[in-house]
Amino acid sequence: MKEKPDYEKYPISEEEMGKHYKAWTINLANQVAYLFKLGKEMGGDKFIERVKADFTRQGEKAAPYWMKKTGTTPDDFKDCSGIPKVQDAIDLLYANFWDGYIENTPQAFEKEVTTCPVAKPWCQEPDICDVMLGSFESGLMKGLNPRFKPQGFSKLIPRGDASCRFRVELED
Repeated sequence: MKEKPDYEKYPISEEEMGKHYKAWTINLANQVAYLFKLGKEMGGDKFIERVKADFTRQGEKAAPYWMKKTGTTPDDFKDCSGIPKVQDAIDLLYANFWDGYIENTPQAFEKEVTTCPVAKPWCQEPDICDVMLGSFESGLMKGLNPRFKPQGFSKLIPRGDASCRFRVELED
């Protein structure tokens, strides 16, 4: 195992470090919202379309990474019932928690998360999740199985909803 570099050896507890990481997360989320707003002002629809395309591409490229990280194979994604294996790992990593699934069948996967560490700062730009994360998720689903047809977000906390809800269906 690699030794930690000096710049990662903090003189505080992990618990205290968690408080600092939370502050960093909020600060970075505010900066991303600001840059998103600036991009829309300067580039309009062209900026939005570029962000969507780039995040979709990133999602597609991330599929092999997430399969490796979760110990899954393409066979796990022959239908929608395997999606939680990847989606739950992503949501846990980003502190998005849920109370089960709206639907988890071979034909469709729909999940609703009830927490989000960046929702408050991203309320400044309510479309940011749909543009960035929705596009990433769509690309990821396509990378897991080209027959997955993401339906996108039907609810988003930054838009004022109590939760975020994302749906994927299997093409017939």
